[in-house]
Amino acid sequence: MPCSDVTEIIHVELDAEDRLKDYYFSKRSCGQGVGAGNLLMDQLRGWSMDRILACDAEQFLTEFPIEDELMEFLNLKHFFAIQSVLEVLTGKEPGGKNDPCAAAEISYGDDTLIIDGQIEVDLVTEKIKACGSCKSCGKSKKPRIVFN
Repeated sequence: MPCSDVTEIIHVELDAEDRLKDYYFSKRSCGQGVGAGNLLMDQLRGWSMDRILACDAEQFLTEFPIEDELMEFLNLKHFFAIQSVLEVLTGKEPGGKNDPCAAAEISYGDDTLIIDGQIEVDLVTEKIKACGSCKSCGKSKKPRIVFN
């Protein structure tokens, strides 16, 4: 039976130069990863916080093209979750309980800055829809598949 709590947790680690060192994106209720818990580590490891924040969905998908719609959705969900927690860290977003990412904890030790936040799934999903990659608004460059 599916859990009714769809809140997700994002854990991001930055090195001393504010570059992505690691992250884990999981469901709050069971701790399972959203897709693979660190789906984008191979692509984003070493990216600066500024580079992550400056990259939009179109740039991301140009650099890392994905043919499968489900994988595209999961990749964007991870990417926007990472961006959301970094926006809270930098003060671009307030990080309150009604925001896409609510700040839970920020700590520093062993040259690693750790940021934990709770992600409001519906708000991140709306961001994916708004970027045009969901194909519902017609902004996607990919042809739509129509079933008769």
